Amino acid sequence: MQSFLAVRRGLGLLGYVLPIALIFYGLFVPQWALASISAYFYSPMRELFVGTLCAQAVFLWNYEGYRPNAGEFLSDKAVSRIASFGALVVAFAPLQPGIKTAPPAGEALAPPFEPTFLQTIISPVYVEMMHGAGAALFFGALAVYCLVNFVRGDDSRPTKKAENRIYRCCGWIIVGCMAGYAALKLSGFEETATRMRAVFWLECIACAAFATSWAVKGEALRPLVRSMVAKSD
Repeated sequence: MQSFLAVRRGLGLLGYVLPIALIFYGLFVPQWALASISAYFYSPMRELFVGTLCAQAVFLWNYEGYRPNAGEFLSDKAVSRIASFGALVVAFAPLQPGIKTAPPAGEALAPPFEPTFLQTIISPVYVEMMHGAGAALFFGALAVYCLVNFVRGDDSRPTKKAENRIYRCCGWIIVGCMAGYAALKLSGFEETATRMRAVFWLECIACAAFATSWAVKGEALRPLVRSMVAKSD
């Protein structure tokens, strides 16, 4: 049980660390923030971006969770491994440099980087498509955890009811952020979204929601749960 709690807390911490670190870094550079979290692959924060995703992938891959009941298709192990695979794809199949990552006119460009191995053997367009699919798997699986896996079990206890409200809230926030990203892609306002860093903020919110759900599951946010219980009394 202690190992489960440690993994959950670790995932919660990592979910908070990456967006906070990128926002803090942005306070000291001319362009302040890039178009998306993934755009930091082509910045001095590349190692933090890739390293955090790899650490999340390791935690998720090794998370067994609870044994599935008969007939349960979305087991903890299956969903966590889908999320783990998605995180690795996002880390090692980057966006194309100079397109999605370019800052608005008049601002400094990110430092140039050599193409990755994957970009040398596969068309960068296909690599970018892999990146998008990996992000959808990662956030989609985390939303499933919040809306399906975490809310299973006896919810007769006041604390469990409060936790479930938090999980569902986090899950729908992640779904909303994914829907917002899809809407931006289909709306034709991608240039405006890039200028406003809309995707970056949607990703930061989704990361915070996923981090909060895992921190609650790891019993690291007991004051938040207790406050929810108190409000419902």
